[in-house]
Amino acid sequence: MNSMSKVRFGIIGAGNVGEIHAKSISEIENAELIAAFSPNLEKLKKFAKKFSCDYHTTLQELLLRKDIDAVCILTPSGTHAKIGIEAARYGKHVIVEKPIDVNLDMADALIEECERQSVKLSVISQRRFSDAVKTTKEYVKSGKMGKLNFGGVQVKWYRSQEYYDSRAWRGTWALDGGGALMNQSIHYVDLLQYIVGPIEEVFSYCGTKAHNIEVEDLLVGSLKFKNGALGLVEATTAAYPGLFARLDIYASNGTAVIMDDEIEFLTIKSDKKLKKSVKRKSENRGAASAKISHELHKKQLKDIVDSILNNKKPQVTGVDGRNALAIVIALYESCRTGKPIKVDVMKD
Repeated sequence: MNSMSKVRFGIIGAGNVGEIHAKSISEIENAELIAAFSPNLEKLKKFAKKFSCDYHTTLQELLLRKDIDAVCILTPSGTHAKIGIEAARYGKHVIVEKPIDVNLDMADALIEECERQSVKLSVISQRRFSDAVKTTKEYVKSGKMGKLNFGGVQVKWYRSQEYYDSRAWRGTWALDGGGALMNQSIHYVDLLQYIVGPIEEVFSYCGTKAHNIEVEDLLVGSLKFKNGALGLVEATTAAYPGLFARLDIYASNGTAVIMDDEIEFLTIKSDKKLKKSVKRKSENRGAASAKISHELHKKQLKDIVDSILNNKKPQVTGVDGRNALAIVIALYESCRTGKPIKVDVMKD
């Protein structure tokens, strides 16, 4: 461990996700929330009072503080890389909510600046830290599942028109970067690249079916993985009243199905004793009003704290976040052109 005994955080953005990060930090032994910044002064003051931290009315004031080691960037998606680059130049470790940005060039610039300044960069991909995903990943990595043949995700969620109208940036290309795929489903696209492997090529259709927004609320796509597996993605915020998120992995020696962060089904041919299934909770996980637990965020932030204190790579890197964005951008490009699109994958 280096000379630091704890990681001191600043939070940029005092909305609902800011509260998830603040609560997570408060429960991590070697972490402390020092200050927050938001352009919304009323919301910022309430946030600072709730979490007993300082607040600043300009970003620079927060970044100038010597007692802040790392920042969590929880602003509209199209601002992530710009703020992250500035934070890195002040010597802060950078944690960015998904997506890393909405523009690949900006994502690449953020990665480069963090490397140049020798600061850590991680993108929040908290679903990688669920027990169901970790178990499935271990079986795949061990080779027990055999050759991977298929990986697919279905994110059947619902968002009302009021949800999109509640923030000027929501449902816009400039700051949201897309709709159901970019904002809601990128986590599950990331799980596909994490468990099955890099995606080589995509083909997709999308449309705006149930909302008055610039971006899509329904996308369906086909995937070709570099290892030869095929896949599918369904991303929607038009599945009233909000249903489930599901991940399917089919391999030569087994099958895994994850539903709403729990293992629905897992079996391996060579292990006759392993045939696991669970009864799903009946609660509606796919609606905007569904209560979001902070436990997976806490697990990822704890890993980031450990990576900073022990000077090692976080489990989720900036390149991981960048490659998830590349898949999403390729799917959108296919929708626009009507052609298969190669995915611009960066090696970590």
